[in-house]
Amino acid sequence: MTESTPRVVVITGAASGIGYATAELFRDLGDIVFGLDIQPTTPDGVTYVECNVANRASVDAAIEVCAQHGRIDVLANVAGIVQFGRFELISDAEWDRVHAVDLKGPFMLMQAALPHLKACRGNIVNVSSVAGRVPQAYATAYSAAKGGLTQLTRSLALELAPDRVRVNAVCPGTVDTPIVSHVASIFPDDLDPRVMDRLMMMLPGKAISPAELGSAIVYLASPEARMITGSIFAFDGGMS
Repeated sequence: MTESTPRVVVITGAASGIGYATAELFRDLGDIVFGLDIQPTTPDGVTYVECNVANRASVDAAIEVCAQHGRIDVLANVAGIVQFGRFELISDAEWDRVHAVDLKGPFMLMQAALPHLKACRGNIVNVSSVAGRVPQAYATAYSAAKGGLTQLTRSLALELAPDRVRVNAVCPGTVDTPIVSHVASIFPDDLDPRVMDRLMMMLPGKAISPAELGSAIVYLASPEARMITGSIFAFDGGMS
């Protein structure tokens, strides 16, 4: 790739929140940006590709579209869902749904995109969570999935180092998105007040904006970050 050749950037969860803001930032740099989501509300100038990240056939088809320029330089796994509730009330279906989107989704996307990333020595940025770094009560399915994504990032960075493919992750605490704004309404009514105080740290007021986190993703995908791989960056105001 020459300095005048735009990068091809693939971003999941690009229809809202962190993914939307990150897609705008890469677009404004002049990159060719593909926004993967189940909703067609990606930013102007970003090519929307319908994708259910929890479905292998959907992921493979989406990556095939994104690779139409013969390369993928950046994969940002942003799509995610949250879960709150008592451990004993988590159903098999809820556990599987959270892990399908938050852990298996990035796994499948990285597998599908890997030949293209290797060919141009590209890089991957995963969006994990503070819950993937420290214990999070009443979010055990989510914490387990994000913890898995954090370790997957580290392990894959080691494996792909000889191929010059970098893999990093960002771990936000609270990001001011519609998902986080909805969190308070789904807390069980009878939580331990001490635990509730900790959970309330996650609500807006102690939040960073999606664009702030997006800027970190853009940096990690840049040539200036060429020596950074296998790193897990906390953006949580000291929560972890």
